[in-house]
Amino acid sequence: MQVATLNEMLEEVVRLGEATGTGEEAHELRGELEGRLATVRAAVAGATVPRVVAFERLIEPVRVAGFWVPEMIAIAGGEDVAGSPGLAPAEVGWGELASLRPDVVIVMVDGYLEDVQAQAMEVWEHLESLGADRVFAVAAQAAFSDAGPRLVDGVELVGHLLHPDLMDPPGNTPFTRLRS
Repeated sequence: MQVATLNEMLEEVVRLGEATGTGEEAHELRGELEGRLATVRAAVAGATVPRVVAFERLIEPVRVAGFWVPEMIAIAGGEDVAGSPGLAPAEVGWGELASLRPDVVIVMVDGYLEDVQAQAMEVWEHLESLGADRVFAVAAQAAFSDAGPRLVDGVELVGHLLHPDLMDPPGNTPFTRLRS
């Protein structure tokens, strides 16, 4: 089964647990993960909803994040203005992205945080042209790139990036705010 949404990931946790004889633990884990997602939703409820563009790839062709990432952004109190929930990452041009007027840009390309930051700096002029108030680099493999329970860590991190006054950083997912 190809996992494309957070709900499918939660279902897969249970399916794998039942297939390996650890069904009870898998149901407990799903409940814990759903509880953490509910905590994020509650923390950001009623807050201003920033417009977000998340990048999965900065090298041509540029790709915005897809699959579960737009859903993660929505749970964290943002609106993904470029990606589509459950769909593969879309190829985009810098010109069409500028018209989206994001408040926040999140660069989550493959690599360790230092690699992500370096890639972002290589295209900084393009990122800056989007006009976002805040631009972040995150270590994608830590909580965004693979379907699994760590995606909930990613939701918590995005909640902090979008609403730092409402959500503490989770502490287990590397990120940095980028500046020219």
